[in-house]
Amino acid sequence: MVDFVRSLSLRRAWLAAAVLLAAQAAAVRAAEPGAAAVAATPAASSPAQRMEDFGVELVGVRLSGADFLIDVRYRVKDIGKAQALLERKIHPVLVNEATGDRFYIPQVPKVGTLRQSATSKQPAQLDKVYFMLFANPDRKLRAGEKVTLHAGESTVRGLLVQ
Repeated sequence: MVDFVRSLSLRRAWLAAAVLLAAQAAAVRAAEPGAAAVAATPAASSPAQRMEDFGVELVGVRLSGADFLIDVRYRVKDIGKAQALLERKIHPVLVNEATGDRFYIPQVPKVGTLRQSATSKQPAQLDKVYFMLFANPDRKLRAGEKVTLHAGESTVRGLLVQ
């Protein structure tokens, strides 16, 4: 029993290390003036929307993981409209409205992308709460600040971080 508990805490430590490494990798990718920053740049003509226009209800934008992660949770109200947030091909980006810092969803090698998405095997479900975890390296984003969510061609401004 003791060996099982030790191996379980070792697994948790490796998982935590993998999440932190992915967050740091996302920060390095965001700092590079390469294609990732250009691809994540939203269209200048995209109108500001509300979360309801995505077909979802915002549950919360919170800091978690000792403030190294930004937890965005939303409840699906209209499956057709919510596809912009649920498709794997679309990579959402959070932008701090005050500083312009960009926050990306890290991709951990063994766990994968830290977000839920709908697939043909697991289609989206009505009234289910989904999540997206964005990396917050160096704890740049603080509670009380406002962020903008860019997903595909859509933009939602004024989301308050709790």
